[in-house]
Amino acid sequence: MPPAGGDIRGPRASGPPVESRQLGDDSPGPNRSVESSPASSLTNRVRSSLTFSRKDSASPANRGSQNGPKGEQDVVFKVKSVSNLSIDRPLKDRIRSLRTLSDEICKYSSGTVTAILDATQDMFQESAGLDARKAAFNFLSATTAHTGLDDAIRAEIFELLVKPADSSCTFEQAEAIDKFTHRSKEASAFQPRLTYFVSELLSTCFIAAKQSRADKRSTSGYSREEKALTTAISLLSNLVTRDLLCVDGGRLTQLLITLTVICRQTTAEHDIKAVLFVVKVVTARVQVPAEALEPMINLLCFISYTKEQMRNEAQFCLESIFVNSEQGRAMEILLRNLPESGEEDKSTPKPRGELRGALLHLEHIYGSGEDRGVPAPPLAKLVEALKRTATINHGEPAQNQTTLMLSLKAVAAMVNNKVIVDILLEDSWTCLDGIVEMIAGAASSDRESYPIYAEISPVSPIYLFAHGTEVRSTAVTDEIHQALQRICRGLSVMYPRLALEKQTLIANILLFLGNIADPEVVSVAIDYMQDQRLVFPPNENWEMHLRLLADRGFGDTSKHPMYRLRALNLISEVYASVTDVPEYAEIFSQIFAPLVTVATAGSDIVLINRLTGFASKFIVDAEMSTFGSVLQALVDLAAEKGSHELKLIASDMFDDEVNSTTEHIVELFLRCFPYQAHKAQRIYESLLAIAINSKAVVEVRLAAWKVLLRLRCDSDGALKITNVADTHVLTTALSDIEDSTSDRSSLPSYSNRLSLTEEIRRSRSDRIRKVDSRGDSCSRTRSTVRERTLEPPRPLSAHYGSQGLAQDPHVQSDKLLKVYTITEISAITIDLSLWLEVILDIMENGSDWEIYSYVLVHLPSQLANIALFAHSIPQIERLHDLVVYQLQKSKLFEPPASTRLKKGDVAFCLYHTLTVLIAYSGWFRPQKMTDTVHTFLIGISMWERTAKCCIHALALCCHVLPKAVDKCLSLILTKMSQIISQPHLAMAILEFLNRLARLPLAFQSIGEEPLRTIFGICISYLHNSREKRQAAADTVNLRSSNRLSHLSGATSGLSAPGQPFGTTTDLPEYVYTLAYQVITHWFLAIPIEDRSKHVGWIAKNLVWKDSNNDEVVEEQSQVTLDMMHRTAFLDLGETVKPAEIPGFAENTIKKTWLVGMSIITIETKTTNGLTQIIKRQASGTTCASYQQHTAPLSPHHVDTHNQATTGNTYPPINIYPQHVFLQLYSTISPMPIPTQPIVLPDDDQSRRAISTFDRIDTVDGHKAGVIYIARGQKIEKEILANAAGSVAFDKFLAALGTKVALEGATFNTQGLDREFNMDGTHTYAWRDRVTEIVFHVPTMMPNNLEHDPQCANKKRHTGNDFVNIIFNESGLPFRFDTFNSAFNYVNIVITPEKVHLQRSPLPSANDPGSTSVEPSCFFGVQVLCDPSFPEISPAATPTIVSASALPSYVRQTALNASVFCLVWSNRGGGEHISSWRSRLREIRRLRERYANTGNTANVGYPGMGTAADRGGAKSYVEGDEWRGMLAMGGLIEEGQSLMNFDFTRWT
Repeated sequence: MPPAGGDIRGPRASGPPVESRQLGDDSPGPNRSVESSPASSLTNRVRSSLTFSRKDSASPANRGSQNGPKGEQDVVFKVKSVSNLSIDRPLKDRIRSLRTLSDEICKYSSGTVTAILDATQDMFQESAGLDARKAAFNFLSATTAHTGLDDAIRAEIFELLVKPADSSCTFEQAEAIDKFTHRSKEASAFQPRLTYFVSELLSTCFIAAKQSRADKRSTSGYSREEKALTTAISLLSNLVTRDLLCVDGGRLTQLLITLTVICRQTTAEHDIKAVLFVVKVVTARVQVPAEALEPMINLLCFISYTKEQMRNEAQFCLESIFVNSEQGRAMEILLRNLPESGEEDKSTPKPRGELRGALLHLEHIYGSGEDRGVPAPPLAKLVEALKRTATINHGEPAQNQTTLMLSLKAVAAMVNNKVIVDILLEDSWTCLDGIVEMIAGAASSDRESYPIYAEISPVSPIYLFAHGTEVRSTAVTDEIHQALQRICRGLSVMYPRLALEKQTLIANILLFLGNIADPEVVSVAIDYMQDQRLVFPPNENWEMHLRLLADRGFGDTSKHPMYRLRALNLISEVYASVTDVPEYAEIFSQIFAPLVTVATAGSDIVLINRLTGFASKFIVDAEMSTFGSVLQALVDLAAEKGSHELKLIASDMFDDEVNSTTEHIVELFLRCFPYQAHKAQRIYESLLAIAINSKAVVEVRLAAWKVLLRLRCDSDGALKITNVADTHVLTTALSDIEDSTSDRSSLPSYSNRLSLTEEIRRSRSDRIRKVDSRGDSCSRTRSTVRERTLEPPRPLSAHYGSQGLAQDPHVQSDKLLKVYTITEISAITIDLSLWLEVILDIMENGSDWEIYSYVLVHLPSQLANIALFAHSIPQIERLHDLVVYQLQKSKLFEPPASTRLKKGDVAFCLYHTLTVLIAYSGWFRPQKMTDTVHTFLIGISMWERTAKCCIHALALCCHVLPKAVDKCLSLILTKMSQIISQPHLAMAILEFLNRLARLPLAFQSIGEEPLRTIFGICISYLHNSREKRQAAADTVNLRSSNRLSHLSGATSGLSAPGQPFGTTTDLPEYVYTLAYQVITHWFLAIPIEDRSKHVGWIAKNLVWKDSNNDEVVEEQSQVTLDMMHRTAFLDLGETVKPAEIPGFAENTIKKTWLVGMSIITIETKTTNGLTQIIKRQASGTTCASYQQHTAPLSPHHVDTHNQATTGNTYPPINIYPQHVFLQLYSTISPMPIPTQPIVLPDDDQSRRAISTFDRIDTVDGHKAGVIYIARGQKIEKEILANAAGSVAFDKFLAALGTKVALEGATFNTQGLDREFNMDGTHTYAWRDRVTEIVFHVPTMMPNNLEHDPQCANKKRHTGNDFVNIIFNESGLPFRFDTFNSAFNYVNIVITPEKVHLQRSPLPSANDPGSTSVEPSCFFGVQVLCDPSFPEISPAATPTIVSASALPSYVRQTALNASVFCLVWSNRGGGEHISSWRSRLREIRRLRERYANTGNTANVGYPGMGTAADRGGAKSYVEGDEWRGMLAMGGLIEEGQSLMNFDFTRWT
């Protein structure tokens, strides 16, 4: 290959020399053919033409002249043209004439053309000047268009065209040749002369073009010289294309070398493209001469690298050379471009173009996968050369990387080529070891003792790529990675066919290239270590191999996550095999523990989850130092979002959506709890850190909140984790519908819910109520609750079981991990105040909606565990103040629109939190409690959603905060009177008023207006209930039964049996009963001096008009009026018949009357007038004594009718009961027949009727079981077998009621034996003036386990009680189905909680520094109902009550529940009849039986006997009308004056 800048013409190895020929020189020259003769010279032809010696019409000339002028004209033109071109004329004129002739050449004959050529011979000479030469060559080009020239003339023209010319005319000369040969289409006649000429022309044109480019430099445009070069190359291309290239070996060598030099020195890519095309055709058709082989191969290598757009053509040429030339020689020349031994350290060992082009060609010929006919190279020599090339130093890192990339691509092509692979497999070590050494940077040595390399050497060219972190991603580095991937893929394919030694070699490379290789490729290395058991004991090097697997397999974060995952799985297998051997387990711990910290940002989410899952199991038994470092690493990993590469490539294998590190930490917490307190303490702190880490995704943080909100502690302060999240009632109320598919048999039914949004979205329909407009107007949107666009759900994270945790927590508490300590010095405490600070921050500043809503739903349940926060009162107080402030000021967070929730829903949850905080009232000052009650008062009307829960909370406040309620009572009643139009609140309002009236004297100072408000509320509900009940009975003719003083034939408005109630059901029968109860209780609560003021207003409103406009007084209204009649001026309660007076039974007369709606019995001793009076009314029985005080007789008194009185001081006494009755109940005023008393006959029937009446209680009787469950009990028979309860249970019973003896009991014992003590000797009961409840207490009943192992005798009482009070000290959640009974509708579950508190929650004036502690009891109360029941109690949501308030709260809850159950039990038809109504009905029966019998005194006066004698006395029935006249203070009926005045009729 000639050096750059040398003589481009080179040596003339062959071909004739270039000689000049003068015009007229007829001698043959070397450039002329041998057949040429003087006769054929241009001169002779011109002469012949001038003498007209040739006139052959058939000749081409003549044919051509036929189209031109006539023969004579042509002769003239020829002479003229020759004359104009005469050498004697000025050159400019000659040039002008020649140009004109060139344009019109087709008009003239061939003879004329010949003459012109002879005349212009001198113009081809260099001395003629550039313009002349151009004009001459243009004329020669123009002759191409002339069709009359014969071959001889064309040959002569060709000789002129190829005559050597100076470089200034090369363009015209080249263009003329190109046109003359018609783009080489007609070049065959001029070969080989044309080939030689074009070869020479290329050199001339290139030198001229090169000089032209140098001269113009910055100027733009395409010069004539450059155009000439292009034309010359085009000529050569056309010759080659048409297979007209006619050269011998030497000329071909010269031509190829010339083309090589042109490509080397040209700056125009189109030159290279054209030359490359020529070379492509030449190399494909002939064998490249030996002298041109090396420069041509080097050129093609150069072009392959430097001209990427021409790479395919250059590689095709190279491939053709290798196929058609001496292959060994060609490969040897190719490899010379690679560095030789020692040359790799030089700064520029080889031209980069040729070197990299050679590498590209190696990749090309071996990497396509096709059989190209290229034999295998000298593999050992090639591998050594590639090793040197990979480490070559170009002086620039970027250049080094490029060469490395090409070297690796060549190796990749080789290891994936079947022929070369076969050679590698047959080779002992040299080639394969060379490839490994090239990658590893060190030779494999000492294979016998150490089957795996220690590491890739830092001198390895791919060291940084194998370790990954220091390599900046570029196009080159990306290709290096791809090449390494292909190398690994090829090696893995060879792996199964290799011997063990070579497998070790390959496994090592794959191990270190795990970050680059495909996962399935890298698995070969993992499988090798696993199959050979290299990482398992008892392999003597298992520790070393495990370190290698851990550090380089998993610990190298640059490796592909699938590879790292495979390594982690193998590490897990190793752990399982060594965990039982302490020595091995310790070694494993030392190796693996540091690896947890290497899963850095960007790690695949699947890998993070598998790592943290394994780590959470691994560190359970690790030392504290290891435990702490790994735990901290897990906390850091929890914030990582991670990538999803593995899921994208293997979605069928992995479904990890989010980071589950927190869930694994929770699992670790559950494993360490309760046996490893120190570790559990550390995990608690870690979970707090995750919960507040704003960088972590919501699902990750939520996992921490889930377990933190399940923390509880027992009475000793020992921490525990509950598997019960008491959120069912809260979420059910929010969803506003009942989930019919849920299991409501136990408290944890819905505890797997995640958050308010998650729990409500599924069950909430379009019936979510709108927030009250007043709530919206006084509130503002809080933007700090961040709305996440949920894919939704998503599920946000996986649920496990019914608890929502990864596994069931331990039921028992951790006795060494405590919230507070009293005496245990060794106990470990956790600071719950930190947790409360986190909650305060969330509640005040907000968070992601999923977290905030989760806290809203679950916080009340945790706050209910008083012992948990009893020593964090400052934070509790701040929480109370914050909740009160947010609710009072309506500073609530706006839920995201996608949740379909409103601010009222947020307020609803906050009110439940505030309700629980009532239990902490002992630590708060009184003003805070007043604020609490006032906040509930606001919630009654601010949001419709919160009204009921606020009323329930106020009901609790009546028992716990009576003074605070008293201060706000008037306002509370006013608010309630404003919302009575909402039917779903009727039960709550009436139950609240019912509780309020029954409490001790705290509310007895209530004013007249509040009382009227209470009565007005009840009357409103009565009217509404009547309307509903009448609408339900609109098909019944009620006219006869709805008249004044007649029983209303009411029809139950309850649902049919088995039909479930919704929470918004109006329940008219229960509302009806409650309204009357409230009227009764509040009337009796009024001071006696003020009762009469309310009688008229109440009585007026108890009368109503039916659809027929008839005035109606219902049966219940009648007994209410009767109650007021009895108690308006009496506050003594029940009266009893006095003890039997000796001798009173003798000489007595008893008489009984029906007076209105009462039964009056008067028994008088005739001898002294002593009288006992019993007045039986519906609402009670009054017993009294009466005796007239007889004045002494006057001295002058004489009894003319009874001489026996003579001389006596007092008259003889002779009194009858009728006299007493007339004195007390009658005057001489006429009395209408319908109102006249009715005398009952003294017969057995009347006596039985009165006896039946007396057996009906004067109060409503209720019953409830009180069942004690001891520690760990959950089976019915063992619970009922309890013979005694705890001290707390006994205290509760003592305050719940009064202990009464059963034997000989005169009250209704509700089925308990009163004769033989079969059900025990005593029980507990409670009674007021309206109600009585008897408690069935199994612990007070005798056991007979031998004959009654199932305690059926006890079960026959408690199993038939609608209501049971469950005192649950089992430590387990109570299940509703614990007691299997068809009648147990309601269970009131009480869960004691003992808390060690400071003696004075508030600073003590006497001992402000006191720190002594004493236990105090709080109780959780929750009402569990039959699944078909609605919410019937404030305790439907778990409520915390102090020991002092518990008995009254539970008792009133039980009474209300019992009333509801009595109403419920009659839902199939009819109605529940109270005791008072039963007594009224007995009176009515007597009236119906004995009224209007026509009886009168037994006298014989005419017309006074029978009814006919008396003129036909009318018989009246209720509903009849009658007329009368006022007279003597009474009424005289028309025509019935006798009956009206005859008092003996009814005496």
